[in-house]
Amino acid sequence: MKKTILATAIVSSILSVSAAHAAPIFDANFELNTDAVDTETGDTTYDQNGRVELNAYSKHTAGDNFFAGKGTVLLNTDGEATVDDAFIQLGNSTWDFQLGRFEAINLFPLAKDTLIVHVSDDYVYQANKVRGRIGDGGGQIAFHYNASEKLKFEIDTLYGDGSTKADDTSPYGDNTTAISGIRPSVTFITDAATISVGYESVKYDTLTGPANAPTATGKVDLSGYAVTANFDVADANVNVSAAFSKDDVTDKKISSFVANMVYGNFGLGVIGSNVDNKTGNDPSMLTTYIAYTVPLLDIENATVTFAGSYSTADDVAAGANDKTTAARVRFNYGF
Repeated sequence: MKKTILATAIVSSILSVSAAHAAPIFDANFELNTDAVDTETGDTTYDQNGRVELNAYSKHTAGDNFFAGKGTVLLNTDGEATVDDAFIQLGNSTWDFQLGRFEAINLFPLAKDTLIVHVSDDYVYQANKVRGRIGDGGGQIAFHYNASEKLKFEIDTLYGDGSTKADDTSPYGDNTTAISGIRPSVTFITDAATISVGYESVKYDTLTGPANAPTATGKVDLSGYAVTANFDVADANVNVSAAFSKDDVTDKKISSFVANMVYGNFGLGVIGSNVDNKTGNDPSMLTTYIAYTVPLLDIENATVTFAGSYSTADDVAAGANDKTTAARVRFNYGF
């Protein structure tokens, strides 16, 4: 009888080690924004927007090997449904591949970025052209290698036809095709800080005309690099980053910098950026943003965040906007 009990225990232990089947994880949260944005060249605009985020995740293991999958659906208040993440990941604790739709390592962290409205997004480079979530008609593959607990590598790639229609989730804007990109990076983890350095290169064609018959009009051949450091100062968490890009077709160069901190429920950040165009104006921009979150009605997982953003720019084209002020009230509820 004792031998039978012992044998059963051994077999059960072997099975539990060789293959672990975790139950799928489902969660959801709701986010609702009420915004006001004022520009120097236009009237104040008001908007309410938000979404319900539905997440599904599962991971199975066999020894040190694993296979995982995640899907995130956004049910937007404008009546449309979109996909945020949809990927599989397989490997072990030393290496793994990730395929599908996802975001790679963040080389320009903005921390508590509840609301950031720039004078122009074209004035800022965040080393995110090959970060992911490409939009329609594209794909992603990433390879991760953990050399040790303090040294990690990542290589991200993009490929495909991009988007031939308006797509707010694409980092390339509307009407792009023939996209290819690569983005290697390395992360050093020390007792004092976590430091990441990365390079990216992306090429794509720009299109005009209707979605059913677009016409190629130009090319983008952009490369850039970034370095970011994250560390603690007393009870505050701090990020500092710098990113630099160059378009080899137009010779346009952008240098961007960010410093931000989060202290409890409070967040503050500053983004500075300079554009060097081959011809015409060379804008410089400074954007400051702030956010503060408080519990709502003493209800668990319910909060309200008050956020603001102020952006100014110099040496812009005649008649272009050079100042933007924005405010947001955001309600969050985790189901």
